[in-house]
Amino acid sequence: MLLSSKNVLVFAATGAIANEVARKFACEGAHVWLSGRNADALEQLVQQIADAGGTAKADIVDATDATAVTDYVNRIAATAGSIDAVFNGIGGRPADLGYPEPSTTVELSQFLKPLQIILGSTFLTSRAVGALMMQQGSGAIVTLSATLSGMTAANMAGISATCGAIEAMTRSLAGEFGRAGVRVNCVRGSAMPETRTIQETIAGQIQIFGEMPPMALPPLGRPISVAETASTAAFLASDASSGMTGQVVTVCAGAFVG
Repeated sequence: MLLSSKNVLVFAATGAIANEVARKFACEGAHVWLSGRNADALEQLVQQIADAGGTAKADIVDATDATAVTDYVNRIAATAGSIDAVFNGIGGRPADLGYPEPSTTVELSQFLKPLQIILGSTFLTSRAVGALMMQQGSGAIVTLSATLSGMTAANMAGISATCGAIEAMTRSLAGEFGRAGVRVNCVRGSAMPETRTIQETIAGQIQIFGEMPPMALPPLGRPISVAETASTAAFLASDASSGMTGQVVTVCAGAFVG
């Protein structure tokens, strides 16, 4: 198994992608430490992992709160003895994050909201775990982006900027932490139709345009799944990717290259 006996943290674990990542990590043998703000959803995920033969524990943590994140990371490190990998799947409903909306009408505060919440949380969790990983001399940080960073997607300025910023930050952290043996990579996924985020984004675009802008099928002839994104995250968290850092790995069924 890719992650046998490793201690792995998953922040915002109740979201569609992070939920699947947590279950994949557990399936690959990791001891998974889940956190989020929805106690019922966290406990349900813990039970699902246990029913599948995995191990997981859950805590209530606001991943946008610097003190809460640092305290939680330090406590898990003291309890588990080490933190081997981390994944942050924080997101939010499109309407709450200000997209889709024309840039000519969106308020600056709304434009900045996904940067503050998603990029900010990714920074807080990465630096807290990175500090401990540098002390232990090993570890893998996996960030999450989307192919919006390389698209001309209308009405998506704030979230597109956030994706690009996460990828740039991933490269910077890789340079900062690398000499201590800590790897930082990003999984960049394209639209996954089973997620609520994509469903609500499509509905918002139809409301703006009157119809969905045409989208060509990728070379594989289908969109990707959440499970495929989770499998890539597990690979990047594992020793199988030991020679990789500062990379943005695109999971897109061939829609984007380069």
